Amino acid sequence: MSIAHYKAVGQLKPLFYGLFVPPSINKHSDTVFWFDVMPHGEKRFVSVYVIIEEKTVLIETGPASSNSNLVEGLDSMGIKLEDIDYIVPTHIHLDHFGGGGHMMRLCPNAKAIVHPKAYAHVANIDRWWEGSADFLGKIAELYGKPVPIPESDLISADDAYELSLGESSMVALHTPGHAPHHITWIYGDEAFVGDSLGLWYSDLNTSFPVTPGYYRHDLALESIDKMSNLELTYLHHTHFGPRPAKGAIEQVKSEFEIWMGIVEEGYRKGSSAEEIVNILFDTRYGLSETDMNHGIHQTATHLGSVEGMLNWVRRNDA
Repeated sequence: MSIAHYKAVGQLKPLFYGLFVPPSINKHSDTVFWFDVMPHGEKRFVSVYVIIEEKTVLIETGPASSNSNLVEGLDSMGIKLEDIDYIVPTHIHLDHFGGGGHMMRLCPNAKAIVHPKAYAHVANIDRWWEGSADFLGKIAELYGKPVPIPESDLISADDAYELSLGESSMVALHTPGHAPHHITWIYGDEAFVGDSLGLWYSDLNTSFPVTPGYYRHDLALESIDKMSNLELTYLHHTHFGPRPAKGAIEQVKSEFEIWMGIVEEGYRKGSSAEEIVNILFDTRYGLSETDMNHGIHQTATHLGSVEGMLNWVRRNDA
């Protein structure tokens, strides 16, 4: 890419042309790299990202159980743990930041940057872990228990918080819906979207919704609209990998609305979550195939999303 391109998107002209990139490391651009941390060997589930400019940033860590794979990936890039400046999750669900405290103990010079609503939970993990274990059950044990991060190593990122990486920066865009503490990180004309735009299946060229037990559909759509107002070229999903942004946000919003329409109709008819998800399997192309291909960490993911949407409908109907 030309110098003009980097000026146009507000990025520092890269200085890392000679950086060795092993086959397992994906080079998205001269400054953005990503790889699969494969918790318990499960492929194409959790991708983490590394930005290398004047500052080195790790975006997401994956769960605690994938920590050794994460460290190995960074080592294969020639990145020393003491050279990591910031560890930046999109939110603190265990599959995204369960390994955050573990990594902070290995990265002596790093600061972790989290949403203000997540700050207390990562400093004192008791409620975070108890709530995760209650909701996820055995899957929480597979992910592994997080460890706390001292407040002296934490930065609270308000909406529009700007993290300088040198000549360019990352900007926090609060995107609640999937979680009240969710941040989409904007980097030039690209975004690290976490779960705010669902699960990305590159083989289907489609994203499907993903919701926890407590889900805010109104806020999720507002967050999608925020992103649609930006001139983005790439969406970097944690699940899984980069997606070209052209037409993607419109597809995601449409899919969220279609799912909610089916869930609302099922609710009015008194259908169970299992019956509703089967309707989705029958009507949404490729969805049942993704469900069959999910590994141990994603058991009944789509059923869980339906239950989250049903909970939203029930609260509104109360």
